[in-house]
Amino acid sequence: MKIKLNNYIGMAAVLLLSLQACKKDFLDKQPITQVTPDKAFSDAEAAEKLIQGVYDGMYIDYFIWDYMTNGDVTSDNAYAGGDNSANFQINDFTTNSTNGNLGRDWSGLYTTIKNANLVLDNVPNIEDPALDEGNRRNQILAEARAIRAYSYFHLVRLWGPVPLVVKVPANINEMQPARASVDEVYAQIIEDLDFAVANARTSAPNKGFITQGVAHAILAQVYAALPTPNWAKVLEETNATIASGYSLFGSYDGLFQMANENNSESIWEMQYDGWSGAHGNWMPSVIVGSGWKKFNTPSVDLVKAFDSEGDDIRKNSSIKFIDASTEAWSDSYWSKDSYPFINKYRYDDKNNAYFIRLAEIILLKAEALNELSATGWLQAKPLVDQIRGRVNLLGTTAITQASMRAAILKERRLELAFEGYRWFDLLRTKTAVTTMNAETDADGKKLHSITEADLLWPIPQAEVDRNPNL
Repeated sequence: MKIKLNNYIGMAAVLLLSLQACKKDFLDKQPITQVTPDKAFSDAEAAEKLIQGVYDGMYIDYFIWDYMTNGDVTSDNAYAGGDNSANFQINDFTTNSTNGNLGRDWSGLYTTIKNANLVLDNVPNIEDPALDEGNRRNQILAEARAIRAYSYFHLVRLWGPVPLVVKVPANINEMQPARASVDEVYAQIIEDLDFAVANARTSAPNKGFITQGVAHAILAQVYAALPTPNWAKVLEETNATIASGYSLFGSYDGLFQMANENNSESIWEMQYDGWSGAHGNWMPSVIVGSGWKKFNTPSVDLVKAFDSEGDDIRKNSSIKFIDASTEAWSDSYWSKDSYPFINKYRYDDKNNAYFIRLAEIILLKAEALNELSATGWLQAKPLVDQIRGRVNLLGTTAITQASMRAAILKERRLELAFEGYRWFDLLRTKTAVTTMNAETDADGKKLHSITEADLLWPIPQAEVDRNPNL
């Protein structure tokens, strides 16, 4: 959906009629189109359809695909690939306000926020005792608030100060909000997630739903990403996440096999059932295959990082090299007779994708321990070694706070490649400029020359034109 922020308000019935029906456990509610305008907010069934509409509304470019482009192509993990000028701008740090990706990402994230706000504005007022059985009303509100918080978490890291909209606008002035400060946005994110921690379900039919564990995990990420990280809270929230019943999956490569979807390590993952079902995942088809040059090509620098660590297991699970010598396209970075493609998404339209998994939270806990004291590296080491041990690597050699800081950042890169984390890790550790300016191609040629001014995106021009307060 391409609904712009200033079109945020509208008839609730129009929104409801626009959302899709869903068919599997994650998507098993009655069709949203069966909610008529006069019954849209009248009973528990309608409330369930409203929150289902929020989940359905996440099947958009941002959460299917762009989150990974933004996290990996912007960083030193991948090149733009393909032939899309918007992606080239992101790769080259020449992004301007007319970039199409920026427009659709802004729109998609604010549409998700709008959908969540419809739930938050209306579900509290539904007079149906069934909603209060088993705390279901508050669970629904918790799910909506967590998804709203997650959307704002992406917005604030990409754009910095952004409009903070926490209710359905009632008039033209509310439809043209000014930008809130970064601190104000983070305060709202934390407030929403604290509510979710207190009220969300402890378990759900699959890993596509918001639970308390998901809320704890997002909170841990948020506290680490604050302008001044709160490492004590990161440690508190990572411990709470780990205590929620997750465990590392035995095989790293098994994490990315369809038979192991919704596994013990998964905290939150997008659920796909293919084009014959309710939602197909088109990301695999645009990152690997023949016929045209695919997007998000693994970088020379990332391959070197895997090789220098002797990390064959994670390298082979993340990247596969294919003979593309007969393809008509050309490439500036790689020989086509052994050309790299992303390998974590292997199953066409049915491939689930992780938003958060336990290994990331364990490494975030290690980071918190290391930052909390000069000798915290001693406590962090067993956690880092646990992640390395799964892929048959020896323990880290880090023996100081500084060397452990670098070791954790490297470990996160190799563990989480192509899962949308790398750029945001570089931003929050304040290493983005130095890291990107040090990246070279196979011939040693430097690829970037950026400054702090290049780290945030410009507001999409179409939004500025519509909203003078931006």
